[in-house]
Formats: sequence, structure tokens, C-alpha cells
Amino acid sequence: MSAVLKKNGHSVDVFVEGLHKDIIKDICDAKPDIIGFTCITGEHRWVEKRATQIKKHLNVPIIVGGPHPTYFPEMVEMKNIDIVCRGEGEGAILELIDKIQNGQEINNILGLWVKQNNKIYKNNVASLVEDLDSLPLADRGIYDKYEFFRKEKELPIAFSRGCPYSCSFCYNAAKRKLYAGQKVVRIRSVDNVISEIKLLLQEHPHFKSILFYDDNIGLLPKWFDEFCEKYAKVNGPSFVVSVRADFMNEDRAKKLKKANCFSISMGVESGDHEMREKILNKHIPDEDYIQASRFLRENGIKVRTSNILFLPGETIDQAFKTLLLNKKMKVDFAWVYTLQPYPGTEIYHYAVKNGFLDKNFSFDQIDPLGVLESPVITNPKDRNKIKVLQKLFYYGVKIPGFDHLMKLLVYIPDNFVFDLFHRFSILINYIAFHQFKVFRFLKMALDTQKATERG
Repeated sequence: MSAVLKKNGHSVDVFVEGLHKDIIKDICDAKPDIIGFTCITGEHRWVEKRATQIKKHLNVPIIVGGPHPTYFPEMVEMKNIDIVCRGEGEGAILELIDKIQNGQEINNILGLWVKQNNKIYKNNVASLVEDLDSLPLADRGIYDKYEFFRKEKELPIAFSRGCPYSCSFCYNAAKRKLYAGQKVVRIRSVDNVISEIKLLLQEHPHFKSILFYDDNIGLLPKWFDEFCEKYAKVNGPSFVVSVRADFMNEDRAKKLKKANCFSISMGVESGDHEMREKILNKHIPDEDYIQASRFLRENGIKVRTSNILFLPGETIDQAFKTLLLNKKMKVDFAWVYTLQPYPGTEIYHYAVKNGFLDKNFSFDQIDPLGVLESPVITNPKDRNKIKVLQKLFYYGVKIPGFDHLMKLLVYIPDNFVFDLFHRFSILINYIAFHQFKVFRFLKMALDTQKATERG
């Protein structure tokens, strides 16, 4: 969005929580004409608090975009929020800024809900950008004022938008409904992606790795083949990317290795086949996961999995199946999250309909990082056991025989020792997966803690 606005003659700046002694003062000193927040569920109260603090000093419009206002646009009813953007916002934000600059009415812009004179104007979503190559390259230079980002060695890039699958815990199915009739899954051309990588490596030769944020590098097999072939010729840094297990075969694993892929991330979610199919709407058999992992490991590519515990009605036996599937896969980085029922997702509606959420549940209980306890109701007699399993999950996957010991440890009430083991596993997992130096990770964690303490 910054690149689009700058391309059209507007000035843009960014302020990152945790990297300012007094972020409110710094924002106000910049005297902006409009202020924007991005917001995921679980951070909406933080946005509300910051907006309230800003409004005490600046009487300018505040707009919020991102997943939470997209699927919970009623956020615009918060006292100090003036506008919310639903869905992708490049076109909407440009039209909004142009109209504000020209003194025109802003209550009829597609993609925006606008609050004016105690009335809310609810516009339909804007059309999606079909050709992603038509967008300017991301304005990464906007972060250069921060030493933290100037020293960043991992380059984040996205080559696609949208996903054709309908996993119940994800926003993608809801996004397709929101944009019914439009082409939601779009992918940049290989040449466009490669040209951006070359440019960034020229400008920032200190980058040591690339993290592709996309859900699936296997959306188009021909694109995959072309990318692997052309990236191998670039001789670029190692990269991390996600893929579905049912896309991976021996030939594709070899192509990824030739292209200098460091690690592949796969969503296992649950090791219980029935829960994976009926609750999560993910139709991939265990054998595909085990085989995909074997192909990758045989080619020297590390395997990362994402797993979810505290599924609706989940028992400890079902949760243990998730750990055991990871062991069979011989996973290098086993990440385990607690289910967070985000608004707009099918699993949220399932949990509400079937009584797996307390009647007093609110989205304020959502943990945006997905590592704290889930608000979803599981089998009551197994809840503490699943808590312990979550915190010791990494060790059960990595240490031979530890999974047998865990069958006894889960009977011990959750405690601070398990918390310490859990935090340490996150630390070593994160450092190894992102190829970070320990000092940099600790500094990042300290900055985050300071920001949290400032409120």
C-alpha cells in the first residue's frame, strides 16, 4: 500500500511498536493527515487503545485494515475508529487519500466501512487486483529508519495471494465467499518474482535467506518448475517456503534442492485422520505426509510442520496421534499451536453450533500468536493432559523414547517447569528454522517484551 501511495505522489511513514520510546508522541510529532493500523484478531483491543491515545492529541481519521476488520467490520463502531477496510486495500486506500486531499466525499468507496455523523456507510468490497505484476514492488525502504530492520538477514517475499483450499481453521474459505465471483487465487509471474529478488540482493547483499510467506508453492505445477529452474540460475540465498504434502514427490524435492531450498513447511494440523478430515476439512492421508517428508529429507531439505491442539472435543489419545505422526515424519522443526477460533472461519461456526465455545466467549480471548491456551472446549478430563503435551511436544518428537515418558508426564498438573521447557523449545526451533543468531533472537524477544510492558 505504501508503494501504491508513493507512486501516486503521497507521503507515507511507518511506526513500529517496540522500536520507539514513546510511539504516540512520535506519531503525533509527524503530524499525519490520516493514520492506519493493520489488525489481526487478538490485537484489536491494542488497536483500540492506541487509537484512543492518538485521538487525544490528533483529530485525524483513523483507518484499520487486516483480517480482523475484514471479517468483523463492526470494529468501526469503536469510538475512535473512523474507517475499516475489508479485504485487499491498495485501491481503496489510494481512492480514500485522493478524495481526502481533494475535499471529496469518502463514504462511497468500495472496500470501506465509513463512520460519519453517527452513521456507518457499509460499502461492498472492492474488486481484487487480478494481475499482481501490475502492482509496484513493496516499499521495503520505509523500514530503513530502524536499525533492527536494516540488519535483517532474512528477506520476506510473497509471490501469490489466495488459496484454493478450504481448511476450516483458515480465513481463505471465508475470503472466497467475500469475493464471490472473483478470481481469488492469483500468482505473480516467475520473472516478476526473480527480478524483485535480484534487485533486493543488489541493494541488500547482507541477506542470507529468503522466507516466502505464501501458503503453497505448489499452486501451479508449471510455475513451480519454472521458478525452481530460474532461481537455481540466480545463485541466490537459501529459502523457506510452504507446500502441501500431497504436492510433493521425489522429482519436485530434487528441483527444490537444486534451487537451494533450506526448509519446507507443511501443515499437518492433526495426526488423527478423522479429525483432520471431518473437523479441519483437510483431506491428506498420513502416508502422503510421511512420504513427502522422506523425499525432502533424502534431498537434504529440512522439514517444518505446523500442528494444532485443543481441537473441538479432542481427547489426549487423538492429540498424541499428532505427535506420533511428526515422529514418523522425522520432522526437524515441529511447531504446535493452540486452536484459536478466528471470526469468519468454519471452525468458529462449528465450535459455536456444537457447544465447543463458552456462551460468554468473545474475540478478546483470542491469542494472536496461538501459543497460549485455547478457548475451545476439549474433553474436560483431558484438558490438562493436552496442555502438558503442547508444552513438551517438541521433545516428544525429537528425543527418542521421550514420547513414552510423556504418557506419564501428562498426568502431572501443568506447572512453571513445563512452561520453561516450552519456551526453550520455541527458542531453539525459531532460531534454527529462521537461521538466526541467538543474540538477534534474544534482542527481538526483549524488544517485544518492552513493548508489551509499555502497553
